Amino acid sequence: MDIPDIKAILAEQGLVVGVDVSDIYVHDGKLLRVIEDAERETLTMEVLLPADPKSDVLVPRLLIFEGVYGYQIFEGRVVGCPTILDLSVVEKLGGLGKWSRVRLDTTHGYRELCCTAVRVCNHEPVA
Repeated sequence: MDIPDIKAILAEQGLVVGVDVSDIYVHDGKLLRVIEDAERETLTMEVLLPADPKSDVLVPRLLIFEGVYGYQIFEGRVVGCPTILDLSVVEKLGGLGKWSRVRLDTTHGYRELCCTAVRVCNHEPVA
């Protein structure tokens, strides 16, 4: 039995094993807008992400972070939208606990938050 199988079994039993962002490719994407929904404890980033890892074509997407707390921005003042360099889990918070500290590196600095899940959705941009 490998790690993905173990994670799936634990998830089926309601035991969350933290956030996994390894399948979310963000390099050279653009961060357009961030929306916080305090009631739902979500943070939504409107982004343009590469259509696939080998593509230069950027497509509109939403990065949705769930169970969010501690969102912080460590960026300097630079003109224009930040280019996204990397998305990573920098710390699992508490053994098999459900929270992870996630970091988004950009050309302006970085952003961090603690969350229980991250997902990518298709998005039709609003003017």
